[in-house]
Amino acid sequence: MRNPECFGFPFGCVAVVAAASVAGLFGSADHHGLSLAALGFVVLIAGAVTSTAAAAGTAVIAWSVHSGFTVGSLGALQFTLETGVAAAVFLGATLTGAAYRGRWVQRATTIATTVVKDPPTFKVSTFRTPSI
Repeated sequence: MRNPECFGFPFGCVAVVAAASVAGLFGSADHHGLSLAALGFVVLIAGAVTSTAAAAGTAVIAWSVHSGFTVGSLGALQFTLETGVAAAVFLGATLTGAAYRGRWVQRATTIATTVVKDPPTFKVSTFRTPSI
């Protein structure tokens, strides 16, 4: 599902808002780790299925939402140790997703090349018709 064109960043933004909303329903205002985990997962997935630039943009949006609405209030960004840790988590998730994407693309290319070079063959005589 990799789409490096212009869909990755909007996908990430919508996913961040959805994850933050769900985490808010489960009480992320009191337990900031819940929001951090949910948004970190979204950034990881964005890194795995979109381009690195789109994943980095998603990480910035995720940090802004976490800093402004979970740690802060009314969208006022907070620059504290907690939001610094969140920035590090989102950076790590972006890099991990990009590394995973690189391996995934390499494996898919290898499999596709192998199948094209040596397509599987099936013998018709080995199939039996069911008896009723």
